[in-house]
Amino acid sequence: MHQLIRLAAVCAALLVALPLAACGDDDDTSGSVPASADSRSSAFPVTVEHKYGTTTIESAPERVVTVGYTDQDVTLAFGVVPVGVGDFLGGYDWRNRPWAQEALGGAEPEVVAGQEINFEAVAAQRPDLILAINAGLKKSDYDKLSRIAPTVAQSGDFIDFGMPWQEQTRLVGKALGQSEKAEQIIEDLEAKFAKAREEHPEFEGRTAILAYGGPDGYGAYATGDTRSRFLTDLGFDLPEEVDELAGESFYAEFSSEQFRLMDQDLVVMYGPQEHIERDKVFGRLDAVKEDRVVYVDLTDQFAGALGFASALSLDYLLDEAVPKFAAAVDGDPETAVEQPR
Repeated sequence: MHQLIRLAAVCAALLVALPLAACGDDDDTSGSVPASADSRSSAFPVTVEHKYGTTTIESAPERVVTVGYTDQDVTLAFGVVPVGVGDFLGGYDWRNRPWAQEALGGAEPEVVAGQEINFEAVAAQRPDLILAINAGLKKSDYDKLSRIAPTVAQSGDFIDFGMPWQEQTRLVGKALGQSEKAEQIIEDLEAKFAKAREEHPEFEGRTAILAYGGPDGYGAYATGDTRSRFLTDLGFDLPEEVDELAGESFYAEFSSEQFRLMDQDLVVMYGPQEHIERDKVFGRLDAVKEDRVVYVDLTDQFAGALGFASALSLDYLLDEAVPKFAAAVDGDPETAVEQPR
């Protein structure tokens, strides 16, 4: 499977069981929750529902491990720095993502998961809470994690890797005893999306697609994908045909005969621009001729922010994306679309 899809974290099925390690050094007193956590202790115990049942967290967690590809961002929004995190695939320098640096405060959590969960590494962090939301977690791996510490999996109401940022925020907020703060985070960011829609009424009803392309093939992401929701949150409509092709997945691969599905008012395109533009079929699309394509390199901040799709990264992304989208859909081919960096 090509690198573009790996960025979307489709490799959850590759998680391999490893024997659990013994707990780490008892002298390690570092924690993931700031001192103010004591004031939240009255919220516990809390019981959280998820895809594999319910999990009860008896007291405010002090050592949080996140094994999903982007779960760490959600905890950072609550002022909680994980002691262990999942790797973010695709070549993006996620350690230096700008929207997370203040919350990290210089911390560099241990990587305990990627295409596979390293169960020994998870156990070595001595977690009292494990978050596995954007992980495509399977029941067998949930059971293994639950033997280490209380584990919260993704909601069963959405496809894997398709839980909206609002629901991720609520789920993590409840697990951390910060449900009120979760609602405030959601309200603040939704207000920024509303402001963007108000300032750009031309987005409403326009069609858009989040696609990928390059030497390894072409395709697009379904409406259930967290990144595609960024487009719908701004007022764009996504083609239903992509959902039909994707089925239960969050993306669909295209043959050359299906390239017409990428001919939308706005095309946000993952992949190397120089390779994509050399494709003769893609080059015949009206969206290309009329400069309605925003190319997104996998290693740039735009791609990283879109991929994390968290309250932190989407706040950052709004400032970066909206001017580019406006230039792409203004109906004037002479308007240059500034490409992301």
